[in-house]
Amino acid sequence: MEPFPDSAGPSPATDPVRPTPKPPQPASWRDSPWLCALVAIVATGLLGAGLMTLSITRYGDYGGLLFCLSPGISAFLAVLLHEWARPSEGGGTWPITKAVVGVLAVGFSLVCLLSLQLEGFICIAMALPIAFFMALVGAALGALLVQVTGRARPLPMLMTVLVLYPAAQHYEASHPAPVVPRLVRTQLEVNAPPAQVWAALTRPVQYPAATGWFRAGVVYPTRTALAYDSAANCRTLVCRYSQGLARLPVVAWQPGRQLTFAVPPANMPAPMHELSPYPQVHAPHLHGYFQVDSGTFRLRPLPGGRTLLEARTVYRHRIGPRPYWQLWSDYLLDAMHQRVLATLKVAAETQAQPRHD
Repeated sequence: MEPFPDSAGPSPATDPVRPTPKPPQPASWRDSPWLCALVAIVATGLLGAGLMTLSITRYGDYGGLLFCLSPGISAFLAVLLHEWARPSEGGGTWPITKAVVGVLAVGFSLVCLLSLQLEGFICIAMALPIAFFMALVGAALGALLVQVTGRARPLPMLMTVLVLYPAAQHYEASHPAPVVPRLVRTQLEVNAPPAQVWAALTRPVQYPAATGWFRAGVVYPTRTALAYDSAANCRTLVCRYSQGLARLPVVAWQPGRQLTFAVPPANMPAPMHELSPYPQVHAPHLHGYFQVDSGTFRLRPLPGGRTLLEARTVYRHRIGPRPYWQLWSDYLLDAMHQRVLATLKVAAETQAQPRHD
């Protein structure tokens, strides 16, 4: 008699091997692409702010490292950190995503400078074009490195930056580029003879209310008047600026032709009043990094009883990269010239018009 088969199924020796289910893993920030991007932006943004603070407070240097290299480094490491942290099963990230992560990291660095009272809104706005351009360059280099090597390794790059950046900053601060005077010239035709224009120039002048960048805080003249110091036997241009009063000695006086005044550094107010959530901004570049040497008014007679009125300013600055910041300096000085010349034009042409009693 044959035994009945075991109704309970095959014996354990013949059972197929069943894998033991793994317990569920706790959720990690690396499982979210958004959190990976946020961590990369905040971490490298803080690093970029630290590099900028080192350049400003430790070395007092406003050069290519501050405005070019530190944003590029921040964006470069932001891309590496984001690629390292993001979930591997998430696939490749779009190039636009890398660019956005790099740019936002630099933007966060600039926000940190605002919060540390090292910069104001005006300087941040002026630095945005070059900072964001270098952020795109840094992000592109980071994406290229990941594509070539096939992996993102932010830690070795971070250690390299922490060693080389201070050394490079020390070298730049110890070997500054020579400061070269630069001339800004603005001309305007006036429908009045030189004698009338000269009379308007040498009388007290009240300038109109500020607009644009001047209203935002860039220094501008509000009133000018000539004074004569009998003890020193010299003329002085008393100029009331939006940031204070300056007495500027007249060094060339040719009636009807030319008036030139010097600008001693001790007499010139700060070039701007920074907009900031704080009552005071501790920005070293507001003192001694931009200096006006002299200002000149030239008058040249034109046919038909008209005058070519010209304003000239010679200035120097120690902010780099020079070609970029010269664009801003030239633009703002030309805008100031335009305000002054337009006011003198109106005064001279009004005086030149015949009266009808």
